[in-house]
Amino acid sequence: MKDNDMKDNDMKERKITRRKLLKGLALGIAAAPILGRELIHEEGEAAEGQPKTPTGKRPKVLMIGLDSCDMARLIQWVKEGELPTFKKLMTRGVYGIFENIFRGMSVDAWAAYLTGVGPGQNNFFGSHPWTIYDRWAGATSGINKFFRMHAATIPLMLDEAGISVGLCGFPMSWPPERLKNGFMMSGKGAPGLGDGPDARSHVYYTAPKHRAAGPLKTKIVFNSDKVNTVIRFRKMEIPLELTLDSLLNTVTIAYNDVRLTLKKGEWSKYVPIQFPNGRRAIIRWKPERLDASKGELQLYRYKLLQDPTAPLQHDPINEFFDGACVPTDQWTYPASLQKDVYDAVGYYRTPNLPFEYDYPAFVGYVQEEETLIEDCYDATREQNDIVIYLMKNKPWDFFFFANMPNDRLNHNMIRIEGNPDWSPEYESKYGNGKVMKDFTKFFDKELARILKVVPKDTYVILIFDHGWGPVEKEFQPNSWLKQIGLLHVKPEVEGKRRQYDFPDDVDWTRTKAYSPDNPGIFINLKSREPHGIVDYSEYEKLRDFIIEELKKVRDPEGNLYVHIADRVENIYKGNYGWYAGDVQFCGYRDSSGIKVHGRVNDGLYPINWTGFGKQDAIWDDPRRHWTAWHGNALTSFIMTGPGVKKNVDISKKGHMMNVMPTIFNIFGLAPPPNFEGRIMHEAFEPNHPLAKKRS
Repeated sequence: MKDNDMKDNDMKERKITRRKLLKGLALGIAAAPILGRELIHEEGEAAEGQPKTPTGKRPKVLMIGLDSCDMARLIQWVKEGELPTFKKLMTRGVYGIFENIFRGMSVDAWAAYLTGVGPGQNNFFGSHPWTIYDRWAGATSGINKFFRMHAATIPLMLDEAGISVGLCGFPMSWPPERLKNGFMMSGKGAPGLGDGPDARSHVYYTAPKHRAAGPLKTKIVFNSDKVNTVIRFRKMEIPLELTLDSLLNTVTIAYNDVRLTLKKGEWSKYVPIQFPNGRRAIIRWKPERLDASKGELQLYRYKLLQDPTAPLQHDPINEFFDGACVPTDQWTYPASLQKDVYDAVGYYRTPNLPFEYDYPAFVGYVQEEETLIEDCYDATREQNDIVIYLMKNKPWDFFFFANMPNDRLNHNMIRIEGNPDWSPEYESKYGNGKVMKDFTKFFDKELARILKVVPKDTYVILIFDHGWGPVEKEFQPNSWLKQIGLLHVKPEVEGKRRQYDFPDDVDWTRTKAYSPDNPGIFINLKSREPHGIVDYSEYEKLRDFIIEELKKVRDPEGNLYVHIADRVENIYKGNYGWYAGDVQFCGYRDSSGIKVHGRVNDGLYPINWTGFGKQDAIWDDPRRHWTAWHGNALTSFIMTGPGVKKNVDISKKGHMMNVMPTIFNIFGLAPPPNFEGRIMHEAFEPNHPLAKKRS
């Protein structure tokens, strides 16, 4: 912006959407990045007051995202000598424990990293889309740019500034950007073959160990060591023949032209499958339990993945995508990149969802723990193989990828006594953080493997979206609203159910406030809500009442629970905060991502949005098979590179929103005016150009 007097009021309202950015380049909205690009590209010099870049040499930045990684534990394990690669990075650079955006959910945090702005500007609030999108967003997992993103992305902005960009598996990056100077492979949120049960993992079993959701399992009975069953997808069926070998204790899997024989606990390679309509996918198999002599089998089939070698086509996942929307097969840019990678390394965890365990199936059918652990390791190694291939074979100045399996291990494997899936045997095998520590040690080795191919003088940046930790009790907002008389259930179900369902059991004719999937408390306002009953004249008074009542809530230990309770417009910047609920609140111990000095914040008591407790309990046990949350949800940061201070903790005043402005500064670009963070000049040596603030 040229005029300082515009910065106070006008910038609060100004948003940079993808369309506005492209249109505004000529109008000066993104003038600073373009100016930086032209000077660096053509002259090798930066704009006045910006760091200079040697002629012919542009900085390189490798940014690695780790979902659900905790800096406090990293520091502990580094001191114990368990993480040599992390230790090397931290001693050669800066690191810190940073504040998160408000309430610090995974989806919100990654979207904030991807755009440089918070939920109020980019429209990402938790894992669930705003209700107006629910009809179709759920078909694509609802966490992608197509439905949600209302702000320009970092890849697009850097690309427009002439920076060569490469992305691999970063969350919420579908549909892929049409980059002029780069490439990308979409990550979490890419629809692939859809998010329905038929595309998820499946188990064929004779004697199940765990309960399973019906669509995710098939009961089989062997007759003379053989059984004929089917693989189902979108009302189509493929004959599947399973044969046991009692002598070798193996199972042979046969369908289409595929025939493979596996031992107990052995993973197959990725093998093709073709459905009657010509749709192609790839899958892998694992006999989790096998005793051929007794005719017993528990066969796990991994989720259906897109076949990267299949011809590109428009195969809509539902009628919404049938026509003028987007070709749902296109999840890389350029489109041919998926086949290039698959041909080079032999695999790719294609959508939905790449590079992470199929946790919806894990929640519906609790797979063997070893299967989950093994697949998380495999997914990480496979993605890193692809990252190394891309870094070595494609041009890039800024390379960005994120690793998800750490999060899956946290949510499903961190359990404490009292959880339905906890036992002394479980504790001895997996307890006390062993699963997370072992996986972090594995990633430390993988990180060393990646760094071997990173060009000299590259800025290496590690970012984490939140931490991890067990859940003891969850706060149930709808049960609390019911207790204070603002929410009512239908008379016919009142007192007759162990746990009420949202929204079906809610009596909307008497309910004044409620908590849906979108975080926050919504007022059931007339003319806005489908069944609104609250007059606008009562709106502010009702919000005041809810805020004051929240401040009285006590946690299971008897301590005051709520740290912040406020109107939504006082929490979020931008025009989309209203989608998150009229009243926003967070607790001292609820994974808020906010530093509270002098108070414990271990994340033991998170909020279960849309939750009713059993028997109307305001504090209830966590959801089964979802045994851990985000700890205190603080984020973490590590950076090394030319001019970066050595072995310095920069946690003070650190915030995750400061990462992207700092990267722009490294490239000699002025951060866009709507960015919500600041440049971390303090991360650089005092005499280095990047340590100097612009005049």
